[in-house]
Amino acid sequence: MKRTAECRMILAAALLLAASLPASSQEGAKDQAKTAEAASRRRIGVLCPVEGRFATLGESFLRGASVALKEARLKGITNTDLVVGDTRGNPLECRFVAERLINEENVDALLGEVLSSSTIAAAQVAEVSGTVLLSPVATEEGIGEIGGWVFQTTTSSEVEITALARMACGRLGLRRIAFLSSDDLSSRRVARLFGDEVERLGGELVIAEFYSEGSTDFAESIGRVRAADPEALFIASGTEDLILILPQLSFQEFGAQLLGTSAWNSKRLIRMVGRDLEGALFPADIDQSAGERLFTSACALVKEPVGEINQVVIGGYRGTRLLIEALAKSKSGGAPLKEEMSRLFEKRRHPFLDLVAGEGILFYTVRNERAVEYGLLKTER
Repeated sequence: MKRTAECRMILAAALLLAASLPASSQEGAKDQAKTAEAASRRRIGVLCPVEGRFATLGESFLRGASVALKEARLKGITNTDLVVGDTRGNPLECRFVAERLINEENVDALLGEVLSSSTIAAAQVAEVSGTVLLSPVATEEGIGEIGGWVFQTTTSSEVEITALARMACGRLGLRRIAFLSSDDLSSRRVARLFGDEVERLGGELVIAEFYSEGSTDFAESIGRVRAADPEALFIASGTEDLILILPQLSFQEFGAQLLGTSAWNSKRLIRMVGRDLEGALFPADIDQSAGERLFTSACALVKEPVGEINQVVIGGYRGTRLLIEALAKSKSGGAPLKEEMSRLFEKRRHPFLDLVAGEGILFYTVRNERAVEYGLLKTER
């Protein structure tokens, strides 16, 4: 009882002291509290087109980011805000907006943009200013190589390449693999990644053949591939080229196992050249299916309608979620955030490993001009 009475006296004295302070002192205390609260808050600058012809992409990106923010707040991370910068999908405008978000809005990190050219412009600003930028949507390869402050999430194409090599060399036991695609930087990078994985699994990339963009006659390329005597052929070409290439392969009675990307699961492609695709193997759209599940679960948690799901929505959600988690661990932007992002990117397992160790990667084949499930590529337990 005596201790309770003492506590009440101390509290009363504190209240009396606070009341006796001059109004200016009380206001000063409030200002200091507001300053301290503002300093503890983290800000993510979201770069995307809000107006202009790419506005629908920006709307999707922001929808994903908004769900991630609401999810974080439900999980107890309440000190993070999003600051939206309208880039109009223009690289020059994106550069100005990125500079404004960094210098005037004092953001701790940048997220975006949705277009590769604008993302590259913003990444250059981020690198010079020493601000972390995360690119979760732009498809241009190598954005993460612009500098140490720039990060790009692993693309689903890398997972598909790894899965194709594992299916060909691991599951099917094939050893002599050929590669065919148009002659551009992206295709040559895919060929290097695929060849490295094939060799790691004990196989050999016997030829990487590249044809000139815009070609319609592929006889010479097919002839060189046939001369290498492969057991399987991975064609990393787009749909329009495949519609021309596949009938020419059939005409020359090319008998190797055909391998493709998830883009081969196309109703138009199968309708046009279904007979020539007979027996071909290709994975499901890995990133899309995994992202849909994550985003749908998050929407249920925050009681938001799911709506249309696409890669831009998923990118906005995943990118925002990753930055919020990194900021919570680093407790600030700048160098601590850069170090945390580097640690996450270095130590996180490749998505391929997570997929094959979990539910597996679904592969399709073509039977009687229809895409049907072939089976799961999954780690044996």
